[in-house]
Amino acid sequence: MKIVKLLSFLVVVGLLGLWLLLAFLTVDIPAGMVGVRTQELGFLGKKGVVEEDCGPGWHRDFGIVDSWELYDATVQTLEMTRDPNQGDRRGKDDVEVTSGDGYRVSVDVTIKYRIRPGEAYLLRKEIGPGLRYQEIVRNQARLACLAKLGQMTTEEFYDPTERRKRAGEIKELLAAKLAEDHIEVIGVLLRDVEFDPDYEEKIRTKKLADQEVEVNKSMTKAEEMAGKTLVIEAETARLVRKIEEDQKAEIVRLQADADLKIASLKAEAERYASQKRADADLVQAQKEAEGDRQVKLAEAEGEKLRNQALVGAGGSIIAALEAARSITVGQVTVNTNQTDLLDLDRMATTLGAPPAEDGQAAK
Repeated sequence: MKIVKLLSFLVVVGLLGLWLLLAFLTVDIPAGMVGVRTQELGFLGKKGVVEEDCGPGWHRDFGIVDSWELYDATVQTLEMTRDPNQGDRRGKDDVEVTSGDGYRVSVDVTIKYRIRPGEAYLLRKEIGPGLRYQEIVRNQARLACLAKLGQMTTEEFYDPTERRKRAGEIKELLAAKLAEDHIEVIGVLLRDVEFDPDYEEKIRTKKLADQEVEVNKSMTKAEEMAGKTLVIEAETARLVRKIEEDQKAEIVRLQADADLKIASLKAEAERYASQKRADADLVQAQKEAEGDRQVKLAEAEGEKLRNQALVGAGGSIIAALEAARSITVGQVTVNTNQTDLLDLDRMATTLGAPPAEDGQAAK
């Protein structure tokens, strides 16, 4: 039991001793900070600033032998503004310059910077401990702003592009100056700009005059555009009339072409009909002529046969028949004692017909 208590006591004493050792013989550097150790006595090494930056964590601190300086290793901000409740210093802390045309201009300036990585021990050795480097940054920033902003005219302060250009020039000049002091410039921002009240009034008057000039220019331009509009409207109306006239002429031309084609088709149809009628008339005439010819031939043939018939006894009989037809009975006195009107053969013989044979007479 005594052994356990003794061991427990030794453990507690050991832990307490370790804690005291860490508390009094080490230093804890928090995140975002960098430490620089200065060896005050030379019997444990070279006396003076140790040439290395110590990052976050535990490092030795042998009391009066070592002294430490901690610096902000993150990006720091220097804000110089006219607002007394903002910025690095209480009260009015803006950058006031006299412009190239002689007017007072107030500018709020923000500078972003940091200690160059790995050069904190050089800053401690050359500038000294504490925040002395921040005062150097402020002074150099003011000098750079006065040098570059004093070259600008008052109107150029109104131009955002010109302000960005000057901010870039300030950054380059300030970076060159602070590089010797182991400070890296991240950026320069020119924020709010305030002008001399007299100049503000002058600018307002000038702007009003410029606006009036622009209004007059706009009105003149509007009148010119109105005149151009009238010309365009007149030209458009002329083109519309021309198009309408061209359309009418085209319609007339198309109508004439259509009428010509219709007339041509009608003439062709009439010619075709006339030809067909002529062909029909020709065929009809040919048929009629052929019919007349056939009639003539038939008549000639009948006349021929008649003549042939008249050459013999038939001719005598026909002549007697014609003579008989010519006789008017009422005008002839006939002696019935000498002439028998019922004896036809005799009468026919008397009229010129050849005497009939016995067989024919009997018939």
